[in-house]
Amino acid sequence: MRAVRRPDVGLGRAAVFFGLLLELLLAIAVASSAELLAPLPLTLLAIALALAARACVVGCYLREDDVVVRSWLRTYRAPRRVISDARPISYSGFATRFSDSRLVSMVALDVVGRAVPYELRFSADTPRRVRASALRVREWLVAPGSVAAG
Repeated sequence: MRAVRRPDVGLGRAAVFFGLLLELLLAIAVASSAELLAPLPLTLLAIALALAARACVVGCYLREDDVVVRSWLRTYRAPRRVISDARPISYSGFATRFSDSRLVSMVALDVVGRAVPYELRFSADTPRRVRASALRVREWLVAPGSVAAG
């Protein structure tokens, strides 16, 4: 098993941009507040720093025998044998009022190892890049003992 340093299939440019924008806005808010040590701006800045740090490791890590999907709040692990497919899907979430987006896609891993099948979603990015990410994961699924190059 190799060391996990950077995601093989990352979250995309949108997450990095969002993190940097949040950091900038909160730094401006803290700098312009009358009291630099006010609890609310410092708390918001600490949350923004934690999200920015988490954004650096969010993504899908392909290992020899399993896959690690790190989202904003949780880390999921699934053995290779329980993943049936990786496919691109339209992004649907808070930013799009939970309707399908034509501009942003995600990769969905179909996991069938439990009584109820579920999917792990990651990599919100442009449809072209998401298709390439899904293809990389599919190649990892069909090539036993290999780890996809990042």
